[in-house]
Amino acid sequence: MSLRTFLYSTPFHAWRLARHAPDDLVSVPADCWPGDADAGRLMLDGRLARFAEAVDLPAADWKTDALNPDMVEHLHGFAWLRDLRELGGDAARVLARDLVAGWIARHGRWDRTLWRADLIGERLANWLAHHDFLAGSADDEFQDALTLSVVLQTRHLSRDLGSAPAGRRRFRAVKGLVLGSAALDDDAMAATAFSGLEMAMAAEVAADGGHRSRAPASHLSVMRDLIEARNALRMTERGAPEALQPTILAMTAALRLWRHGDGGLALFNGATEGNRAEIEAVLAQAEANRKTPPDLPDTGYQRLVAGRSCVIADSGRPEALDGEAHAAPLAFEFSHGKQRIVVNCGSAPGDPRWHDALRASAAHSTLVIDDRNAAEVGADGAVGPRPADVSVDRKDAEGRSLVELSHDGYGETHGLVHHRRLFLEADGTDLRGEDRLVYTGAPGEQARDAAVRFHLHPRVRASLVQGGGTAILAPPSGPGWRLRADVPMALNDSVYFGPDGTLQRTSQIVLTLPLVAVRESGEATVRWSIRREDPK
Repeated sequence: MSLRTFLYSTPFHAWRLARHAPDDLVSVPADCWPGDADAGRLMLDGRLARFAEAVDLPAADWKTDALNPDMVEHLHGFAWLRDLRELGGDAARVLARDLVAGWIARHGRWDRTLWRADLIGERLANWLAHHDFLAGSADDEFQDALTLSVVLQTRHLSRDLGSAPAGRRRFRAVKGLVLGSAALDDDAMAATAFSGLEMAMAAEVAADGGHRSRAPASHLSVMRDLIEARNALRMTERGAPEALQPTILAMTAALRLWRHGDGGLALFNGATEGNRAEIEAVLAQAEANRKTPPDLPDTGYQRLVAGRSCVIADSGRPEALDGEAHAAPLAFEFSHGKQRIVVNCGSAPGDPRWHDALRASAAHSTLVIDDRNAAEVGADGAVGPRPADVSVDRKDAEGRSLVELSHDGYGETHGLVHHRRLFLEADGTDLRGEDRLVYTGAPGEQARDAAVRFHLHPRVRASLVQGGGTAILAPPSGPGWRLRADVPMALNDSVYFGPDGTLQRTSQIVLTLPLVAVRESGEATVRWSIRREDPK
């Protein structure tokens, strides 16, 4: 036990937090995010849903030991309050109030896990944003207990803010302190929150607006936190950090780059497609009217758009410290209109059994050598040895786009560098690719073969024709597509966790490139194309 942990567990710390506690909250923000009435209705039936998982609501004693960590965070973060608010009615309000009162009675004093800085931040933000819903018609006993708990948690958070780890957890903690200090009108805590917000933005948001995790879902979460913090600061006379709104504007442009025509997110680095209503709300609250950029040079992504077609490609290094980083250099997704065609397998946030498998290179539409990851995925969620050099060259002319990418993730293991070219014709009906492996002369394992994978959206039916040399890709509506390659291809099973982390069965096309002679020849290349089928 560390000295800090020991001090937090003492009666002295509890006394210090409660000393001279104010009786009222000065200001509370309005919640600006949509809820899910169906999820609220499920809660009235005693069940709490999170992605593909649903669990029983906690009893009065709030024992949640049997839940997985993601569900524990969701439950104790209280984001589900907006689902009950969206449902509305006395029954929803009473249930929300009873659950908050039960939590205060059970966990109202410091706890190593549930009083973690980021979890306090999320809980405070949700309690304060739903204060009127919770306390509007409540008795004095509940209102006093709620106010005191807000005071205790905010004061503790102001002392423990530095413990929040990098990433979206840091922003959740800072957001909570911004809202808590505004509600209590406390200058000292507001200064701590102000400083924490400035440092987090400077450390974690790149010049192109991308969050350092390179993860669309984490990026969206951080944007929400910054918008909530900005809205709360506007209610005070202290102002906001000068960089806050420009950071939100830059992050808005980056978020737009990751959206397909259906309005959802591309599946990179732990993302699901996301909630379209939430994404639209974030873009609306950002107060930005910026165009979608063609690339994120610092964060490492490319976007090719022509006609109704869109290609989104990973052109950066996997983030070393982020537990959600995937080993997928040069992976891409392809959509036409609102239909996704080539995808990555996605993420299963509520199911840890799939966590490592979905982070593997083979779960993405990229090239994989000998079923080996292009970056090491550690058991603790971190990324180990990974590409040291990822290069990008892009040319746009007359509506056409060509990107040339490379990474050396297989340089140390096999002495090979992967080069990928993606070309999108001006009318969007012709996507051409080339994957080339170049032998560097470095030592390493002798490679057997490379698999170029094209994971398909579950709504796309695939069939091999012409003796297995061509694949027909048939969406449920709109034009069909023909995938051709100059090497053998196979139609294999795959999985997709796109919409909400729910498993869907799907297919993948796999091109096989023999590599037994690559050291003698110096390189090996596969060329492929995905062209729209003209109606007959």
